[in-house]
Amino acid sequence: MPGYRPDIDGLRALAVLSVIAFHAFPSWLPGGFIGVDIFFVISGFLITQLIQDGLQRQGFRIAAFYAARVRRLFPSLAIVLLACLAFGWFALLSDEYAELGKHTAASAVFIPNLVFWSESGYFDGAAEAKPLWHLWSLGIEEQFYLLWPVVLVLGIRLGIGAMQTGAALLLLSLALNLIMVGEAASAAFFLPVSRMWELLSGCLLACALSSGNPVAVALGRRLETHRLLHEAAAMAGLSLLLSGVFLLDRDLNFPGAWAGVPVLGTAVLLVTGKGAWVNRALLSCRPLVWIGLISFPLYLWHWPLLSFAGLIGGGKPDWPLRAALVAASFGMAGLTYLLVERPLRFGRHLAAKTRALVVVMVVAGGLGLATFLQDGFASRIANREVAAQLADLTFDLPDSDGWYCTGSGQDGPRCHSTGPDPTVVVIGDSHALMIYPALGERFKAKGETVGMYGASDGCPPLLDVVSQDDGGDVRNCLKKGSRPIRRIIDDPAIREVILTSRGPMYTTGRGFGDVESDQFGAWVLHLDGEEKGARSNADVFAEGLSKTLDALLAAGKKVTFLHDVPELGFDIRRCFAFRPLSLNRDVPEPCAVSRREVEARNELHRKMVDRILMQRPAVKVIDLADALCDPTWCFAARDGALFYIDDDHLSHRGAAYVVRQLWDKF
Repeated sequence: MPGYRPDIDGLRALAVLSVIAFHAFPSWLPGGFIGVDIFFVISGFLITQLIQDGLQRQGFRIAAFYAARVRRLFPSLAIVLLACLAFGWFALLSDEYAELGKHTAASAVFIPNLVFWSESGYFDGAAEAKPLWHLWSLGIEEQFYLLWPVVLVLGIRLGIGAMQTGAALLLLSLALNLIMVGEAASAAFFLPVSRMWELLSGCLLACALSSGNPVAVALGRRLETHRLLHEAAAMAGLSLLLSGVFLLDRDLNFPGAWAGVPVLGTAVLLVTGKGAWVNRALLSCRPLVWIGLISFPLYLWHWPLLSFAGLIGGGKPDWPLRAALVAASFGMAGLTYLLVERPLRFGRHLAAKTRALVVVMVVAGGLGLATFLQDGFASRIANREVAAQLADLTFDLPDSDGWYCTGSGQDGPRCHSTGPDPTVVVIGDSHALMIYPALGERFKAKGETVGMYGASDGCPPLLDVVSQDDGGDVRNCLKKGSRPIRRIIDDPAIREVILTSRGPMYTTGRGFGDVESDQFGAWVLHLDGEEKGARSNADVFAEGLSKTLDALLAAGKKVTFLHDVPELGFDIRRCFAFRPLSLNRDVPEPCAVSRREVEARNELHRKMVDRILMQRPAVKVIDLADALCDPTWCFAARDGALFYIDDDHLSHRGAAYVVRQLWDKF
C-alpha cells in the first residue's frame, strides 16, 4: 500500500478552497475554477498508485476496486442528493424541482456532465440555478475510472506497458481538447474524452515513479542530491497554482492550453514529494490536512447551499450570506466525514456496507427520476397564478400547417413560415425568434405570410460579420447571419424585411446586470477576413448594419428596424407571485428596471444606430421599448403576466403584448 502523504491532503485543501472561493467570491479568485483540474491530477495519481500496488502484489481485482469506489463516494454523495431532494420539495417551484430530479438521477449513475452538456446552450439557465451543477466533474472522473483499470489490467496481460498506452490516450485526449475548445467549447468542458488527459497526467506520473522509468529515476536522484533544485521545483509548482487561481479567468479558452497551468503545477508538487519545504511545512500543516480530509463532502455541500440561496432569494446572495453559507458548508462537511463517510468507508462488514450503499444510491436516483417524470410534483403548489407564470417561462414555436424548416446547420439557417411563400420575413438573433410568432399572427390576419430566417443564438443579422465570445465559440455566425440575408435579396416574393437583435450586447460585448456578469464572456465582432479585435465592436456593427440595410434597400425590399426590448439585468423569477420558500417575501413592485439604467446601457448602441438610420429615411424604425416603458420604469411583468422568460428574451405573452401595443406602427 502506498505510504500516506499529508501534503497531498494539503493539496486537496488548496484545490477545494480555490473552487469555493471562486463560487462564493469570484472577483477575489477569478481562476479558482482550476481547483477541479488539481483534483483531476491528484485523483489519477492516487488511484493509479493503488491499482499498481494491487497488481504488483497480485491482489488487484476490478470488482474490489469498484466496491472501494462505492464506499469512497456513495456515503457523502447519497446524503447530499437526498438532502437536496428533501429541501427542494419545500423550496422549489415545479419546473425547478423537476430539473433537480433529473440532475439527481443523472448524478446517481455518474452522468451529470453528459446531461449538463445536453442542456448547454444560449437558453440554458445559469449554473447558479442548478444545485447539483458542480457534480459534472465527478461524472468525468468516474467515467474515466470505468476505463483506466481495465486498460492497466489488459496491458499487463497483453504485454503492453501502461506508460505507452496511457501516453497515447493522453495525447489523443489533449489533441481533442485543443481542437474542441475553439469549435465546441461546451463539449470540451463537459466530455470525458477532452478532459481525461488531466487525469492521465496524474496516472502516468504514478506509473513513472513506481515502474523504475529511467527518466523518473534520474529526475528523482537529481532532486535528492540537489537540495536547492528540489526546493525550487516545489516552489515553482506552488507558484504555478497560485498564479493560476489569481491570474486566469473564465474568459479564457478553458480547458484548452491554459489547463496546463494547474496540471503542471500539481504534477511538480506530486513529484517533489513530502520532503520539500513547501510540501512538508505548508501543505502538510494540520489545518490544510484536515480540510483535505473533508474536501470531498466540502465540495459536495458548498454549491447546493449557494445555489438554493440564490433560487429562494431571487438573485445572487449578498456577501455576508455567502460567507455564512461557506462557513456552514465546512460544518456540514466535517459532520458528514466523521459521522457518515468514515464509518461506512472503513471498519468491518465492508461487503454489507457496499451493498447497502448501492441500495441507497438506487433509491436516491429513483426518487430523482420520479420527480422528473412527475414534472416536479406540481400539485405541491396550488396557485393558479404561479402555474400561469411557469407557462410564461416555456417558449416553443407554434406548429405551422404551411411550409417551415428547422435546419440550423451551416447551410440551413433556422426558418419558419405561416405559409408556403413568405412575403414578410423576420430576421435576427434569438430575440427575433421570440417576437416572430406574435408578428406572424398579426401579419397573417391581414393576409400576409411570414417567414423567419436566421434567428441563430448569438448571431446578429449582419452581412459578413463574425460574432463570437471570448471562449472561442464562433457559432458559425458568418454563415448563419449572411446567408439568410442573401437568400432574402434573391427572392422577389419577399417584399418586407423586419430586423431585430440584441444590439447593445454586440456593441458593448457584455451582458447586462448581475444575472449575466458571471455567465457570458466578452462578445467580439469582426468582419469577414479581418483580424479579430482590429476594430471596436461598435465600428464593426455599424459597418455591418449599413451594408445590410443598403443591400436590402437596393433589392427593393421594404425594411423595418426594431430597436430591441429593454434588458432587465435580473432574473424574471424574482417577480413570481409566490414561492414555496423565499428569503425575500415581497415581490418587487413594480417588477421593472429603471428606464434610466436601460438608456445608459443602450446609449452607445442607440447613438450609433440612430446615426445610420437617419441617413436611410426609407427604413421604418420602431422602438419596442415604447410598449414596455413609461418615463420611469421598463416593466418586466404586469397584472401577474411575465413579459420575459429570463433577463432579456420576451415570453409569448410579452411578445403578444408588445406587438399589440405597437401594431399601428408596423
